[in-house]
Amino acid sequence: MYRRRIKRPPPPTFGETLEELKYSIDEHGHLIDESGKQYVFDLKAKNREYQEAHARALGDAIMRIMIKRIEDECGMVKATVPVDAEGTDTPYAHILISNDAKDCKRLLVLVASTNESLGSWSRRLLANHHVEIGSMLSVVRWARQEGFGVLITNPNTHFWVDGCPSLTLPINIKKQYKMIPNSGSPEEHVDYVLRQYVQTFASREIFFIAHKYGGHALIQALHEQFDAFKDRVSAVAVIDSSHTITPYPESKFRKWLSLNTVTYMQSEQGEKGKVEFREIVGCNCVMAGSQEFDFTIVDAMPDIFKFFQARKDRDNTLEKHMNEIVPLREDDPTTAMVAFDADDGVDDEADDENVDETVVDG
Repeated sequence: MYRRRIKRPPPPTFGETLEELKYSIDEHGHLIDESGKQYVFDLKAKNREYQEAHARALGDAIMRIMIKRIEDECGMVKATVPVDAEGTDTPYAHILISNDAKDCKRLLVLVASTNESLGSWSRRLLANHHVEIGSMLSVVRWARQEGFGVLITNPNTHFWVDGCPSLTLPINIKKQYKMIPNSGSPEEHVDYVLRQYVQTFASREIFFIAHKYGGHALIQALHEQFDAFKDRVSAVAVIDSSHTITPYPESKFRKWLSLNTVTYMQSEQGEKGKVEFREIVGCNCVMAGSQEFDFTIVDAMPDIFKFFQARKDRDNTLEKHMNEIVPLREDDPTTAMVAFDADDGVDDEADDENVDETVVDG
């Protein structure tokens, strides 16, 4: 039986600038069309493929503007993965580093989730909510005002297409592309950046913020480079993170993780501020009171800033804190702590006895 092949239309193409897309950013940081109407992604659009391609084009156009603002307003410059690859024949991805990152006292490292471009937390927030919150600009601005050096990773740019780094493979499979070395996956990229950049920096007070899958990539890299970072990390804040501690049986690493890490989680509004220990993630979790997808970033960030302020000027030497009993401090959720056995190896029965799902109202 002959079946007529349905010829699909070519993928939609759009301009590269907001002007070409007939949008602009108003004084409130909202994306608006020519009539002044704020952009909203249409979940019920009949042509979903077109709608998604249009949203990606808008996100790319916005981020070109936001990257320029991050560079100009916050003293950030581009570096490459692999190191010093620009100007050579080696494919590369960009990261952003503040001009004082190598020698600063305090360093903040940012790790996005999957499918996000350099400097973006959430395309949804970027287009539908506010460009400064959907991008990393507001976080970087706060950090720079507080005297932090900053490094922004780029865990999703894996491909080299037509002489440029790219998040996605070309739609036209006849186009030539290469994989970017040391950036074949978020895990590989984050591990490389921590190993080749962050380890070489002078800071003894290193802070991290990671979103969703970025939390998994970050925790894995910190585990792999534990000896290099165990005495240098001040605080780790992960937002709706997908990490678990199952792959990491060493109780010393688990203890370190519980002492330094807080997970900020989507929750009911009435639960906002509640702190509870969850064994699967190995650390205390703060309920952010966010019910909408991605808005945990918006609601958790003020509490993350307070957490970081509480951890400034701390001696981060692990051995100093292994058996320390710390009183509960309002701005430091790690101080509502469940004890772990610090001996080498993991005694599952002992761990089960020690974990009591402690709940503290913040």
